[in-house]
Amino acid sequence: MNILVSVCIVTYNQERFVEQTLQSILNQNTNFQYEVIIGDDCSTDSTRKIIEDFLLKYPDIIVPVFHEKNIGPLENLKAVYRKAKGKYICHLDGDDLALPVKLQRQFDVMESNPDCVICTHDMRYIDAEGNKVREWTHQKGKFDLNYLYLNLPFFAHSSKMFRNDFMFDYFDELHPQALDIEIHIEQAKKGLIYHLDEELGAYRVDVGISTIGKKINPILPKGLIRAYEKAIFEEKNEIRINELKRVYAKTMLQYARQFYLTNSDYKVFCMLVRKSLSIKFYTLRQLNYYLLMLLPKKIIYNRK
Repeated sequence: MNILVSVCIVTYNQERFVEQTLQSILNQNTNFQYEVIIGDDCSTDSTRKIIEDFLLKYPDIIVPVFHEKNIGPLENLKAVYRKAKGKYICHLDGDDLALPVKLQRQFDVMESNPDCVICTHDMRYIDAEGNKVREWTHQKGKFDLNYLYLNLPFFAHSSKMFRNDFMFDYFDELHPQALDIEIHIEQAKKGLIYHLDEELGAYRVDVGISTIGKKINPILPKGLIRAYEKAIFEEKNEIRINELKRVYAKTMLQYARQFYLTNSDYKVFCMLVRKSLSIKFYTLRQLNYYLLMLLPKKIIYNRK
């Protein structure tokens, strides 16, 4: 069997969505063979049973990876990637969806653009019930690592197809709670990113690790801190360093604002404000948030 694309799905306790996710991949219209590798991180709900039912129906396509203990998102990701036989790997989270022409469109782009190591596309945001909330769009084109740093991230993880010719050693150097953007960066060091301005998938909002309830998960800004700190350390050009510092400071302030508006972790909010100011002063809004931070917590942070 000549498998050209390996669809790698990672899931944990996603019984509400994983059936839709798998079916959206099995509904693909392609002129090539593909496999679906799905890693279940020892779910405590019926996620595994749903995968087993699909395996019975599609034994030649579904490749299950069942972990007998919880190993975490990064290790689960590594496990499914390492089993991939395809020329290309298509990543999909267990609560997101692929539109029927996704694989074919991305495969054709990758085949026609040998200078590109990643292909991504626009996404629609959907809620838990599948209703469209808004769009995640970006201009079409080829983009390099520098552009990625300055626009991090400009695509969804579940929109990514990439060449399966990477040495996976860099995974072992990642932080145990590494974000998908940290993986994007390592891969983009090897070539360009081709983005399609076509809505070829759906991204589920407010149900993954990016939020805890309605609050923002602190691992998000902390992952960005690691990414920008590493980029600045590795960069030798002073102009580029200043560009990175400005977008780094701006990103920290944007997250501080989100933490403030959603009543998320107060200590992280304060850390982000201080971090933004310490990196580079670029707007008076930084001072406004710093002054706000100096007020008693019960005044600024326990709002109804």
